[in-house]
Amino acid sequence: MAGAGRGLGVWGNLVLLGLCSWTGARAPAPNPGRNLTVETQTTSSISLSWKAPDGTDSQNSNYSVQCTGDGGRSETRTTRYTVIVYGLGPGSLYTCSVSVEKDGVNSSVGTVTGATAPNPVRNLRVEAQTNSSITLTWEADGPDPQNSTYWVEYTGDGGTAGTRSTANTNITVDGLEPGCLYAFSVWVGKNGINSSRETRNATIAAYPVRNLTVEAQTTSSISLSWEVPDGTDSQNSTYCVQCTGDGGRTETRNTTDTRVTVDGLGPGSLYTCSVWVEKDGVNSSVEIVTSATAPNPVRNLTVEAQTNSSITLTWEADGPDPQNSTYWVEYTGDGGTAGTRSTANTNITVDRLEPGCLYAFSVWVGKNGINSSRETRNATTAPNPVRNLHMETQTNSSIALSWEVPSGPDPQDYTYWVEYTGDGGGTETRNTTNISVTAEGLEPGTLYTFSVWAEKNGARGSRQNVSISTVPNAVTSLSKQDWTNSTIALRWTAPEGPGQSSYSYWVSWVREGMTDPRTQSTSGTDITLKELEAGSLYHLTVWAERNEVRGYNSTLTAATAPNEVTDLQNETQTKNSVMLWWKAPGDPHSQLYVYWVQWASKGHPQRGQDPQANWVNQTSRTNETWYKVEALEPGTLYNFTVWAERNDVASSTQSLCASTYPDAVTITSCVSTSAGYGVNLIWSCPQGGYEAFELEVGGQRGSQDRSSCGEAVSVLGLGPARSYPATITTIWDGMKVVSHSVVCHTESAGVIAGAFVGILLFLILVGLLIFFLKRRNNKKQQKPELRNLVFSSPGDIPAEDFADHVRKNERDSNCGFADEYQQLSLVGHSQSQMVASASENNAKNRYRNVLPYDWSRVPLKPIHEEPGSDYINASFMPGLWSPQEFIATQGPLPQTVGDFWRLVWEQQSHTLVMLTNCMEAGRVKCEHYWPLDSQPCTHGHLRVTLVGEEVMENWTVRELQLLQVEEQKTLSVRQFHYQAWPDHGVPSSPDTLLAFWRMLRQWLDQTMEGGPPIVHCSAGVGRTGTLIALDVLLRQLQSEGLLGPFSFVRKMRESRPLMVQTEAQYVFLHQCILRFLQQSAQAPAKKEVPYEDVENLIYENVAAIQAHKLEV
Repeated sequence: MAGAGRGLGVWGNLVLLGLCSWTGARAPAPNPGRNLTVETQTTSSISLSWKAPDGTDSQNSNYSVQCTGDGGRSETRTTRYTVIVYGLGPGSLYTCSVSVEKDGVNSSVGTVTGATAPNPVRNLRVEAQTNSSITLTWEADGPDPQNSTYWVEYTGDGGTAGTRSTANTNITVDGLEPGCLYAFSVWVGKNGINSSRETRNATIAAYPVRNLTVEAQTTSSISLSWEVPDGTDSQNSTYCVQCTGDGGRTETRNTTDTRVTVDGLGPGSLYTCSVWVEKDGVNSSVEIVTSATAPNPVRNLTVEAQTNSSITLTWEADGPDPQNSTYWVEYTGDGGTAGTRSTANTNITVDRLEPGCLYAFSVWVGKNGINSSRETRNATTAPNPVRNLHMETQTNSSIALSWEVPSGPDPQDYTYWVEYTGDGGGTETRNTTNISVTAEGLEPGTLYTFSVWAEKNGARGSRQNVSISTVPNAVTSLSKQDWTNSTIALRWTAPEGPGQSSYSYWVSWVREGMTDPRTQSTSGTDITLKELEAGSLYHLTVWAERNEVRGYNSTLTAATAPNEVTDLQNETQTKNSVMLWWKAPGDPHSQLYVYWVQWASKGHPQRGQDPQANWVNQTSRTNETWYKVEALEPGTLYNFTVWAERNDVASSTQSLCASTYPDAVTITSCVSTSAGYGVNLIWSCPQGGYEAFELEVGGQRGSQDRSSCGEAVSVLGLGPARSYPATITTIWDGMKVVSHSVVCHTESAGVIAGAFVGILLFLILVGLLIFFLKRRNNKKQQKPELRNLVFSSPGDIPAEDFADHVRKNERDSNCGFADEYQQLSLVGHSQSQMVASASENNAKNRYRNVLPYDWSRVPLKPIHEEPGSDYINASFMPGLWSPQEFIATQGPLPQTVGDFWRLVWEQQSHTLVMLTNCMEAGRVKCEHYWPLDSQPCTHGHLRVTLVGEEVMENWTVRELQLLQVEEQKTLSVRQFHYQAWPDHGVPSSPDTLLAFWRMLRQWLDQTMEGGPPIVHCSAGVGRTGTLIALDVLLRQLQSEGLLGPFSFVRKMRESRPLMVQTEAQYVFLHQCILRFLQQSAQAPAKKEVPYEDVENLIYENVAAIQAHKLEV
C-alpha cells in the first residue's frame, strides 16, 4: 500500500496543461486545484482529494471530477476538496481529472491516475493437506484476472510464517510443520492495488500412525492397535478407524487411544481397515490393514457314526458364504494318538484310530486365515468285536455264553451287551461286565439268536451273532405199548413247551451187556423197534430234538419176549401129578429164563355140570426145562401151558392137554355069599374122574360101568372055604389104575383065619428088614458137619475141577466168563435205595450209580436235628460164616471223613483195608483221611493219631489210634493200604495180591474181637468186591474143597450193587484162585488137583484181562 500511495503522489504532481481560447471579455480562469491525490480505492470507487487552487476563493468554486478507465467512465461534481467517485469497475485503471469552475469558467484540469481495488478471491478453500504442505484454491472475481497477482500469507502456531505469490488460483504451501495450525490470508494484487484479504485456518496433516496391527478378531469385531505418529502431539489427535467389508458393510470408530475394537461386523468376512490421524479436521494419510472377523463356530457338532477304527463327525455351518470355509478337526486319544484333519465339507470321518479308545475332538472353522472358536466333543471308537463267542452250557430254560475280550487296548472298562430273540418273537437285552452271561427264563426247545457286542463310553462294537437252541424238555409218559420176541413198541407224549409239532424224536437202545447203542429217528410220538434179540433186556432212551439240539432223556428198561419153548411133552403122569418137559428156546439168554407153567382143569364127568369148577388157573415157575405139576386131582383132564419169561416179559405159550391117572378105588367090603360060592364086592367111588371099572377075583374078570361104585357087585362061581385075591381097576381116558388087592374068603371061617395070620407075619418081617437096611445106608453116607456155612451153593465147583472150569470159560476170548458175568448184571437192581437217594444225602455219595440198598446199609447213630446224619455210603457184606462179615464202603469225600471215623468207632472195627491210592491218573479217588504225621487230626468228638507206619514195596501198614474225646476211650486200628492195584485195571500178577491177602488174613484170624473189617477202594464195589470175594472163596476152598465164584459174587450183589465191578476183575478173581492152587502144597479135596497146566492158565489171558480195564 505504501508503494501505491507513492504512485498516486507522482500522479498528483503532474502538470495539468489546458488550452484556453478567448473570444471576448471574460473572467479569468480559476487556478486549478493543487495536490490532486488518490486517497483510497475500493473495488467500485476511488477517493480523491486536493487543495484549493492558489489565489482563488475556494468557497464559490465548483469542482468537476471525471474518471475514465478501461472499466468505464464516471463523473461527479462537488464543492469540497474531496470526492469519492463511484460506479467504477473493480481492478480497473482510471484517469481521474479535476477542474475548478468558478463563475462559469473552468480552470485547467488537474489529472491523476488511480485504480480500483480488485475483488477479493472467492471460495478460498483448503484443497489438500499433507504432513508438510497445504494446497489452497480459490476463484478470481473481476475482469481480466490473468493480470492479477495472488498473494498468500501464512502464520503457524509454531511461529512459522511466510508469504507466497502466484498468478494461479491455487497454491501449495510446503515446508510446513506437520500437525500445526496455520492461518492463511489470500488477496489479489493488480495495478498496484490489493484486494481485501480472504483468510482460512488450516492444519497440516499429521504423520500417519505407525505399526498398525490386528490384535484380535471375533465373529463380530476386529481389534486394532498402532503407535502414535512421529512428531505429533498425540494428546490433541483423534484417530479415525474405518473398516469396510467385502459385502460393502462399513463401520467407523474414532478414538484418542492407540487401540480400538471395531464391532458390529459380520462373521467370517474380510475387512479392509483404514486408520488415520485427524487433527483440527485434517486427516493424515491412511494406514491400511486387511483382516477378517472370525467365522462363527460350527453348530450341532454330532458324532454321527463310530466303528472300531473311525469316528464320523457332522456339524452345521453358521455364517455367510460357508462354501469358502475350511473346517479343521483336531483329535487326541487317551492312548496318546493325536492328529489334525481338514475338510471343506460339514462332515468328516477320522480313521486309523485305536479301537475302544476315548478321543477328544475339537472342530473349528478357518476362513481368511482366521479360525473360529472351537466346538468340542468326546467320542469313543467302537471296541473290536468280541472273540470266540460260543455256548458253554444249555438247559431247557437257560443258555450260558462266554467269549473272549476284544483285541485292542484297555479292555477292562468294557460293558458287554447281550441281545437275544427267540423264534417265537420277543427280544431281551442284558448287559454285564463279565465275559460270560447266562440267559435264563427261556422257552425249552426254542432257537434263540444271540448278539453280543462290547460297549465303551456309549460306543458299541460290531455284533457277533450265534444261534443256539435251548434243550427240549424230556418226553413224558414214555411207556412200552406192545412187544414181541423181536420188537418193542413205544409211545410217549411230546415234551412240554412251544413248537411241539416241529420236534423230531430219537430212540436209542442198547442190549444188556453191550456198549454200542443203536439209534432211530421218527417224527411221531410212537415207534416200533424191530430186529431185536429175543428174551433180551434193552435200555431205551427217548429224547426230542429241535434245532439240532438234543433234549433231556427219558429212559425205560424194556425187554423183548423170549422165544417160545418147543417140544412140550408130558413125560410121566400119576394120579396127582404130571411131569412136563420141554426144550428151551434157542436164545442166547435162555439159561437166564424163568419158565412159567399154568394149568387148569377141563373137568371130568362128575363136575361136567358145574361151570364154576372149570378152568381155575394155577401157575408156578421154574428155572428148569421140566416141571412136575403136583397136587392135581386124579382122573382129571388138564390144559397145561408153558412159556418162558425174562425181565417180567413172557414169550408166547405152548400148550398141551393131559390127564392125571385115575384114583384107585378102595375095596370096602368083600363078603362071601351064602354057601361060599361067591362074594359081594363094594368099593368106594374114586376121587376125580372115572369112566368104568374092571373087576378081577380069583382070575375071573368083569367090567362094570361108572355107576357101580358104592354098590354091591356079586362075583359068583367061586369055591367055598377058599381065599381069592380081588382087585378093582379104575379106567379113565385110556389109563387104568389097579386098586390094592384084597383077599376075599368064601366060607369057612377057620381057613380064612389061618391064611390071614400067615400073611400078616410075612408083612411084618419084610418091613423090619427094609427098616434096618435103610438105617445102615444112612450111616455110611453121613458126613461130619464142620460148621454152619452161610455161603454154600449146589453149583459150587470142586477144587480138582476148577482148572478145567477156567479153561473152558477162557475159550473164544473169555466167552464163558462173559456169559457168567452177564448173568450178574441185574442182580439186586430192584431193591430200594431210598435213604441213599434222599436229597440231604446226595452230596455224601461219590458216584451217583453206587448207592447202598436200604436193607443192607450200615446206619450211623443219628445226630440230633441233623437230617441224614445217620447215613454213610457203606453196606454190610456176607462172608463165609456170617451175613455181616465185612463192611464195604466208598473212599471218604472231604465232607464225609468225619462220618467215616464215626463208622469205625461205632462198629468198633480194628481193621481198615484200603485198595486205592488217593490220587490216580490225575483224579482224586479218595480223601486222605488219616494224619500225615504224628500230629493228630480231630473230626468232631474223635481224634485220630498216627502211631506207626511200615512201608513195603506194594503196600503200607499203619497203626492208628482213635480217641473218643468225650468218653476218653480209645480204639486201636490197623490200616492195610494196598498200593499196587492200577487205576482202571487189575494187577499184572496175582502174586502181590495173594501175598497181601495172606498178611491180612493172618491179622484177621488173630483179631477176632471187635466189629467187621472195613474195606474200601474209591467206589467201594470193584476192587473192594474182588478182595472180599477172594478172601471168602479161598477160605471156602480150605474148608470144603469147593469154589463158588459165581454164586458168591451174586450173593454180594444182593447186598451192594456192582460188587466185582468189571468183567476183567471177575476174570482176575479166577486167576488169583488158580495161582493159590498152584502155590498150595496140597489141595483139601479128596484127590489131587492136576496142577500141571495152572501156570499157563494164569497168564495166557493177561491181554484179555487188560482189555477189560474199567472201573467207576
